[in-house]
Amino acid sequence: MRSVFTTAVLFSVVTVSFSSIVIGLPAPAASYQSESAAYKYYSEGDELYKRGAYAEAATALAQACSYDPTTYSSRIHLNLAQCYQQLKRYDDSIKQAKLAQKFDPSDSFAFYLMALAYSELKRDDLCIANLQRYIKSPNAIYVSEARELMQRMKIYGCTKDGCDRMAKGRFREAIKLFEIAATEDPSSNSGCIHGNLCYAYRMIGNSSRAVSEGKKALTFDPNDAGVVYNIAIAYQDQAKFDDSISYLRRYLTMESDGNRRTQAEQLISELLEDRKKLKSADNKLPDYMDVQKRNGRTWTFSSARMPLKVYMHPGTNVSGYKSIYRSFVLKALDTWCQASGKKVNYKLAKTRDSADIVVRWTPNALAAESESRVVSGLTTPQSDGEDYSMLVELRTTDAFTPGAFVKDGEMGSVTMHEIGHALGLDHSNYIYDVMYFRSSSMQDGMPSKRDKATLAKLYQDHPVIAFTVNPDSTPKGPPIVFLPPPTFAPPKLPDNSKILPPMFTPPPLKEKLPPPPMFTPPPVKKTVPPNAIPTFMPPPVKKSPRNSSGSGSSGGSPSPFFMPPPVK
Repeated sequence: MRSVFTTAVLFSVVTVSFSSIVIGLPAPAASYQSESAAYKYYSEGDELYKRGAYAEAATALAQACSYDPTTYSSRIHLNLAQCYQQLKRYDDSIKQAKLAQKFDPSDSFAFYLMALAYSELKRDDLCIANLQRYIKSPNAIYVSEARELMQRMKIYGCTKDGCDRMAKGRFREAIKLFEIAATEDPSSNSGCIHGNLCYAYRMIGNSSRAVSEGKKALTFDPNDAGVVYNIAIAYQDQAKFDDSISYLRRYLTMESDGNRRTQAEQLISELLEDRKKLKSADNKLPDYMDVQKRNGRTWTFSSARMPLKVYMHPGTNVSGYKSIYRSFVLKALDTWCQASGKKVNYKLAKTRDSADIVVRWTPNALAAESESRVVSGLTTPQSDGEDYSMLVELRTTDAFTPGAFVKDGEMGSVTMHEIGHALGLDHSNYIYDVMYFRSSSMQDGMPSKRDKATLAKLYQDHPVIAFTVNPDSTPKGPPIVFLPPPTFAPPKLPDNSKILPPMFTPPPLKEKLPPPPMFTPPPVKKTVPPNAIPTFMPPPVKKSPRNSSGSGSSGGSPSPFFMPPPVK
């Protein structure tokens, strides 16, 4: 960061006593010795700063601070704040600026310095807030510079930091920053800002807002294929398949990558099928048992096999496996057992032999004979003579992102879906059900009322049995947010290479140091030495006026003696 020493704009001439400057602190005015010492270190720090010796300047200014409070305290702390900015000690810079403001609340330049420090700490919200306070201050001099810096912080700083947070999956934080940046529309980054908002809002499940932001982005850059694809997927999430198909076809006219084009064409064919199923009259019913009957899939485990024996393969040697995945299996089993009306229960088996449900994890692609689309989980019956079991396979790798693993929330949703299959549930035609044949952001990873009602009907003739939730079904740590697994090529993060960096606006240079404290000697008082003998001063002789005859009056002064002339 390139900041410079500033004091001329920081301070006005001090014309009041210190006790009137420091609010709530009735401290006496500093002595001349303190004022002089503080000024000495203050001016020394100033000279060192000019030479670029910022560490030495900070040391001198810290010495000056040790004489607080003085009439120079506010200026000293502000200059120390600038030293710390040059040394990249931004937290210390903010601390010193706040101290300066305590000594002189009327000086608003501390807000400017804090804004610069917060910008380096990527706290754009606090940077902008301090710039706003500076601009509103009645004694702010560099208002136009502060406004320019604030505008650039919004357009560039908030956009860039929002992109960084989104790349880390912190979508809600990113949205707040992008919303701040959007207040400066139109700008050179408006297309990028709204394109990112489109992506981020879809990732938190707000697909309608994602569509709105995507359309705004296209008004600034109508040729952004990534935004067009994002809008298509956001419409798909809302089960607005006609709109989704329309934007996918628009995307095909813009995308040159052959693989992405093939994936988009496959998704269009799947959405055409989804549209038919969404309009099914069965979706208005409280369950989808009739769909299962038509498909000839109404089998259940017999009551004689309760509790069901569940074996989970150790996944320690499986790429991408996490120990928390076992908790997801237990959570799914507990959830479905309760949905059955406590007519299904289970126990964990130590070996695979005679297990009713076997769960294993794999990094490899799963081939479903009845599905042409990519699947994240697969459940198939395994028969051994008269006995049969269900094999649940869960994929640990992302089918559409080479080298990436599925997110915890995605694994949780897939596990819930596949365990539902293992207990006898078939696919639903309704996009909101967890047993819908394809994932959707309209699902929350937990069974819907229709899912629960359908399982309860499957096992309605079974007797109620004892059931206790497994304490290990809730993993330690923050709760897992269930996410829909990817069943199509997911939208890519927006291309943020077009973000334009701003020119940095440094704080203004100071003009000169204030004058040093003036020493006024007390007036000299004359004193009378002890035992001094006073000198007698007789009063002056008063002369009387002479009469007209030349003789004195009887009551006047005696006549002068006659003085004869000198003998020649």
